[in-house]
Amino acid sequence: MPLPEHVRGYLIRLLERDAAERAQADAELDALAQAAEEHQTRPLPDVLRGWLNNATGQMRWKRARPVAAKELADHLSDQYEAFLDEGMDEDAAAEATAREMGDAVETGTRLDRAWRPRPDWVMLGIVLLVAAVGLVVQYVLRPHNDLEWYMLLGHYVAGTICLFFGYFLDYTIFGRHCKLLYTLWCVVGLLMTFGPLQRIQSGANISLRRWVWFFPVLFAGILYGQRGKGTAGIRNCLLSMIGLWFFATHGPSMSALCVLTTVCCGMLFAAVWRGVFGKRTKGRLVLSLLPVLMIAAYAAGMLCFSDAAREQMALFFNPLLDPNGEGFTGSVMRFIMFGSVTDLGDWDVVVSPVTDFCMNGLGGTADYILASAKYSWGWAGFLILLGLEVLFLVWGFRLARRQTGLLARSVCMGVMLTFALQTALYVLQNFGFMLLSAYGLPLLSYGANYLLQTMFLLGVLLSAQRTGQLESGLAPAPALERKREPS
Repeated sequence: MPLPEHVRGYLIRLLERDAAERAQADAELDALAQAAEEHQTRPLPDVLRGWLNNATGQMRWKRARPVAAKELADHLSDQYEAFLDEGMDEDAAAEATAREMGDAVETGTRLDRAWRPRPDWVMLGIVLLVAAVGLVVQYVLRPHNDLEWYMLLGHYVAGTICLFFGYFLDYTIFGRHCKLLYTLWCVVGLLMTFGPLQRIQSGANISLRRWVWFFPVLFAGILYGQRGKGTAGIRNCLLSMIGLWFFATHGPSMSALCVLTTVCCGMLFAAVWRGVFGKRTKGRLVLSLLPVLMIAAYAAGMLCFSDAAREQMALFFNPLLDPNGEGFTGSVMRFIMFGSVTDLGDWDVVVSPVTDFCMNGLGGTADYILASAKYSWGWAGFLILLGLEVLFLVWGFRLARRQTGLLARSVCMGVMLTFALQTALYVLQNFGFMLLSAYGLPLLSYGANYLLQTMFLLGVLLSAQRTGQLESGLAPAPALERKREPS
């Protein structure tokens, strides 16, 4: 049935009007875009470029010059455009802008004072102090010392060199070259797994077990490189963890697998929560925690359906239940920490000599330094060492929370979360709870390779803290203040 003529005419007029309005809107948008493009690409006059070069030339921190120059150029351009809009010609507007911004040398001097590396001397002092205390304690608690004092001192000096190497390293390489560094990390890991860098000791690949602990700083760079890519970016971050799982299972090191998976998923969850990958949704939050949820589900399933898993969990709380006697070390640790162990049975006659062996043996103070301090000096010694470790962790997390740049914050949080979980496992082990073997106690538990690794990672953390202000691209407030001429 055809529409009435007056209805058809009315609809045609509506369509024509809509087309005309859309054409007009498109023309206005094109004009605005062209004006914005002209405004954006208009170069600064020679007078203002010279002023900018003189100002940034006063800055001694060369890495900060491009960031400060961009901030100043934006201010110069805004002021220059404002004078042009007032009707000034280009030369007069440039001269007026230079006068408005003040003397270039004076402004550059203010920039030099504002833009400087900001080392956290307290954290640096805490790291060196705690490491020195660890050196002394290691030596004192080994009456039959297999390491001379100068060897321990050499470890400390080498660790300090690694600390300052990481400190002066440009931490942004983890973001700028994340793919290259991740590839190199995988290649070296494969050489440690199957190639000439392999080092097997007591059935474990010692080199590979240590190598995997560098992964959090690499993951921080990967996370930074995937920012703004939505769900695909989260997926790529999770896929990068396949290398970690491969090397951790070939170590093998279940503690590294669980700890580092938890650390990386925590970093990813925090990034999703802050909107780094776009709009925060429940699906993205769950996806960021998927590996941890899978590990938790696997552990729950094993406890429900595996008798061996339930027995292992029972031994975690009471090592004396082990019929093979493998819970003896945990029982000795509890005897040292608490003074008594219920139902020792035939083991009570050998607790004292075995205790002496554990405390004075080759690995005693490396794996059980807190228990060693309790055994030798009582609870006072234990609490002093643990207090130093807690001080180091608290100040490190305080430093990490102050970072505003995504890469700097991710690097700092990755390092500190790793050390915090290492500390938790170590404390549990010294109390006789040995579900997962502890890797070490940061700064206090010596072993040359572990100390060097720890100090390097802390150097990277301090590097991110020292120069992290450049990543945000925001100039300190005093540097943005313009000098106004008196009217």
